[in-house]
Amino acid sequence: MRNSHLLVGVVTATLFCGGHARAQYTTAWISLFDGLSGFHSAEDITLLPSGDVAVSGVYSPGNVTEFHMAAFDPTGAPLWTNGLPDSIGRAWKTFQLNDGTLLALGDFENQTGTNDVLVHRYSTSGALLNEVVINSPGLNTGDDFADATMDADGHVYLTGRFSSGIQTRPGLARLDATGALDWWVPHPVPANWNGFGLGLAVEAIGDSIVVMWSRNGSSYSAAVGYSATGTHLWTTDLQITTMDNNNVMATDGLGHVFVGGNRNQQFNVTKLNADGAVAWSTDFAYPGLGSVTGQVRHVRCDAQGAVYAVGEGPYQASIPGPYLLLTKLSSGGNVLWMDTISGGHVDYCLNMDHALLHDDRWTIASAYVGSYLYEYDTSGTRLFFQTWNVPGAQTSKVNAMTLGADGALYLAGRAQLIGSAGDGFVAKLLPVSTGITAAPDPQLPLYPVPCSDRVQLPTQLPRTVSVTVSDIQGRPVFTAMCQGVVDVAGLPPGVYVLAVAGFEQRWRFVKE
Repeated sequence: MRNSHLLVGVVTATLFCGGHARAQYTTAWISLFDGLSGFHSAEDITLLPSGDVAVSGVYSPGNVTEFHMAAFDPTGAPLWTNGLPDSIGRAWKTFQLNDGTLLALGDFENQTGTNDVLVHRYSTSGALLNEVVINSPGLNTGDDFADATMDADGHVYLTGRFSSGIQTRPGLARLDATGALDWWVPHPVPANWNGFGLGLAVEAIGDSIVVMWSRNGSSYSAAVGYSATGTHLWTTDLQITTMDNNNVMATDGLGHVFVGGNRNQQFNVTKLNADGAVAWSTDFAYPGLGSVTGQVRHVRCDAQGAVYAVGEGPYQASIPGPYLLLTKLSSGGNVLWMDTISGGHVDYCLNMDHALLHDDRWTIASAYVGSYLYEYDTSGTRLFFQTWNVPGAQTSKVNAMTLGADGALYLAGRAQLIGSAGDGFVAKLLPVSTGITAAPDPQLPLYPVPCSDRVQLPTQLPRTVSVTVSDIQGRPVFTAMCQGVVDVAGLPPGVYVLAVAGFEQRWRFVKE
């Protein structure tokens, strides 16, 4: 069976928050590519105005992988599948164009045994409308897709690895509003960069396009700016190490781009202006945990320009095991808060799968030994964690997440089976309210607005009190007698906890 549909109904997930269980999501439905068998995966997801769900990925009948596209109705029932049979390929990204048609982008192996970038355009009923093969001129020994983005006018820009002999270099291509190829340009590689490189991610900033790519075999990264017509504008050598990952770059919609990686043996986020100038570059690490090989794997921005980064940290005997580091930075590059997610035992390895910043929440998916969803508010409080898995799978790796208009969380990924086997899945999770309220966390409530100089004490407190301010590690910063307000002008930016002598309740505030 090419597709199968599992209606889960009102199965309620049990989450943990402040030591008390409460319900946060219920799984409405899960649909599979092939009945939980095979070697398949869903890589990206797009919600259509009709309520249908489109996913791109790979389908592998036998030993041959296929460039694959599928759609499901609002109940999760399969509608159609299409792709390129026997293509030894994968569709990595999908968009809905301005005319309502669907675009799937990826790569495949051509008749000469080398890779080319492949673009398919489909109607919403699954008919193939046109096909574009991007075989880079003069670099025809192997082209691989990495990332794509769409600008406000409906043009799609894509980047990847384009090869000639032993050399690889990044390229940038633009598709018009119908998916046809407008132009393709390679990036001129400076001689001292040895001619090696691969495009990792691409973002649109106003009228400019920025490609992030690794140079010299992934040792460092550079950001490259282009005009909307493909003219090379600038190159900024970032001097940060990056992984082969297209989630390490984001734009804030305010004319800036942010990239993540590792620098000086610490986690790093760097902010660039639209002209390629570095606005700031911040190295950070969680106190007491090593970060020599730590990598920021996922970067996103909110409407105010604040940055949310998820990093993978190396093995730590003190936790024990590897860890994920969650960090919020202000638009000025100051670390506002950090939190860690650890595996809990030596054999547990955490993988950074995907993260979604939505409204006032931040949802993170991780899968290796077990599959989990974590959710935080934007002030750094963990709201819950959830064990979530496709029934019958060992783990469920989430490759893409998006939010529906009704607040539902849509997931797409790979349900891992024994060995290398796995099946592509798409799932809908509904938010629910049960009336079960978690006990107040001693660090709540949070001050809703960051402060710069003073913190107003809660009105229910006595006029004059002894106040202790501690950092996020619980280490006291200062103690003072205060009358209604606490002077915090001398504190560096960050998250702090305010405690009042004689009161059990504590309060957390953000200093910018």
